[in-house]
Amino acid sequence: MVDDILSEIKRCEIDETAIIGFESEYDFMELSVDLTIEVGQYICLAASILPGDRKTWSRDEAILGGHLVRLFKLTSAFLDQTCQRRREMTVVIGRMAFECIINLKFLLKNASTDLFKSYIYYSLKHEKRLRSEILLNIEKRGGKILNIEKRMLRSIENSFKTSEVDPDEIKSKELKNWGGKNLFEKARDVGLEEAYLAAIGGPSHSVHGNWQEMLEYNIKFSEHGFVPSLDWHTPRPQLGNAICYHAIIVTIEYLNYLKYLSPKKIEEIIEKLEELLTRIQLHDQLHEKFLISKHSRLTTR
Repeated sequence: MVDDILSEIKRCEIDETAIIGFESEYDFMELSVDLTIEVGQYICLAASILPGDRKTWSRDEAILGGHLVRLFKLTSAFLDQTCQRRREMTVVIGRMAFECIINLKFLLKNASTDLFKSYIYYSLKHEKRLRSEILLNIEKRGGKILNIEKRMLRSIENSFKTSEVDPDEIKSKELKNWGGKNLFEKARDVGLEEAYLAAIGGPSHSVHGNWQEMLEYNIKFSEHGFVPSLDWHTPRPQLGNAICYHAIIVTIEYLNYLKYLSPKKIEEIIEKLEELLTRIQLHDQLHEKFLISKHSRLTTR
């Protein structure tokens, strides 16, 4: 299966000579989209690799693999909104992608049974609270159970059973952050504290609808006050390049973690990813040169 997928991945060529002649940032966006498509295909490939003798993940393997599947889907969603020219939404999805990358890097670097349990317990504390609330309402009703409550309890119990967790194991008041660190501390732990400010801190405005996001995307200031801004903003290449770069890095780290499964085949994929990384960096550098040149032309007029 791996060979079949590898053969279908279309390589995005970065022709430096042709790119130097670009006159519009849109040309760079087209290349950025093609690079992101290629990156998404490799993420999908890496997420599809399962232990050969079992053909399934264990629970802890599923935590890691699930993050890669999530990253693939977020990359796909990012592409969709980019192609629809909706920068506002690409910022939101981009932030989610970076959070997924940070979490996966942290899990890979610090992989342990206790860390995986912490991740699951933190996630299931909501289900435990909801379960307790439902059971309390049933008790207040003298034991009468509503049909919707039956369905919700069945779903919650299934989550606990599948996760191999007894609800009584979860002490909600003790669970502030999984792994004992907040997202910024996780980013710092894996060397992404600077990227955090650009990829998480700023885009949080877009996630939460803060005033800064209103100023940038949703309202305009005119001579007499504010007016609505209903048009979508066109995406730019920088965010896509950054997502691609860090997505490739964490995919390589994931594959290195799995090397015991099929060393030769995984090494081949890693080599292709490392080469793809150089093309992403070249595209980014050429785009930056284009912006500098464009600014220089405007200021000399």
